[in-house]
Amino acid sequence: MGSNLVERVKRLMAPWPEVRPDTFILWEPCSKSHGEIVPGYARYLRDLGFDVLVLMTPARLDEGLFARFDPTGIRHGGLSQRQIRRFVQRPEIRQAAGILVTTAGKLPDGPDGAVDLARVFGQTRPDRVLLVEHDARPRIDCGAWDPQTITLRTLDYKGARSVVVNPHDFGTVRHGPRNGDRTVFVMVGALRAKRGNAPLVYQTAERLIAGGRRNFEIRVIGKPGRDPVPDALRDHVVPLGRLPFDRLYDEVEAADFLLTSFQADNPDHDFYRTGGTSGAFQLAYGFAKPILLQEAFARLTRFNATNALVYGDDDGLMGAMARATDMDAGTYAALQAGMEATATAIYESSLVNLRGLACDG
Repeated sequence: MGSNLVERVKRLMAPWPEVRPDTFILWEPCSKSHGEIVPGYARYLRDLGFDVLVLMTPARLDEGLFARFDPTGIRHGGLSQRQIRRFVQRPEIRQAAGILVTTAGKLPDGPDGAVDLARVFGQTRPDRVLLVEHDARPRIDCGAWDPQTITLRTLDYKGARSVVVNPHDFGTVRHGPRNGDRTVFVMVGALRAKRGNAPLVYQTAERLIAGGRRNFEIRVIGKPGRDPVPDALRDHVVPLGRLPFDRLYDEVEAADFLLTSFQADNPDHDFYRTGGTSGAFQLAYGFAKPILLQEAFARLTRFNATNALVYGDDDGLMGAMARATDMDAGTYAALQAGMEATATAIYESSLVNLRGLACDG
């Protein structure tokens, strides 16, 4: 029996996790996505003085989600999602200081379009339940939006307001100098014609090569798309597929830039600039990694010329990538420092915002 399986059996046979008055429960009800935000939220709750109990699918933890993280003050429940849904209806849950659900969209809705908390918790609902929404638009559209809902960024949709608490702490990160002769871009997410915009990335890379720039590599992390890598780009585009978190962290840390291909004229990309966000943004903050981003998506995300390569219609993605490959070490270091300062400012404001929800009142 493998060691991971043995650990899972032990978890399943263990008693229910202890809940104390200073315990804040952190529940990620999604089994396949959004795991990368959990360490950052755990850090905020710990910094507010809580005993943090993390409830999420053990398989996600086995991928090294907390591999770089200081575990002090953070416990893992070791429960399956089915067990978690039973656990949150147990009477001891009412003893907790509160519960933070990091993907509210995975909970059942009531007839009014809001999360049906009575159905989720039964009679054991804690006095303080905080919800994180990753796409605010559906609840805004149906009139069920609560401005006390947590989002990862400031909304840009129908004037709706939220409480911004941005999690971007992945643990120990090394901020080294840029790579030598070959600029490394890392692109996180499926490289598809739809949301991933594979044709634009490939065409841009081919134009860079045609213009004499061959000193770059694009490393793609995520589920492979249907668009094959053109033969001319075999030495420049490296599909890595889906990686566990510990390897994802290593790849981002080793890269020079995070590459995105969101375009304002693509309706499939509206999510990233209105009611949602991208995991690439979290990685940019957490790893102090300059990001390439079209200016329409930089609005309200704190990306600007001090920490990123923000481009418009005049130079486009090709211009931004060309600037990245030509960048000297001093300019690159300044962008890194700018991103570190941005991440610190986001942490400070997020901690204040979460304190207002988790501690006050």
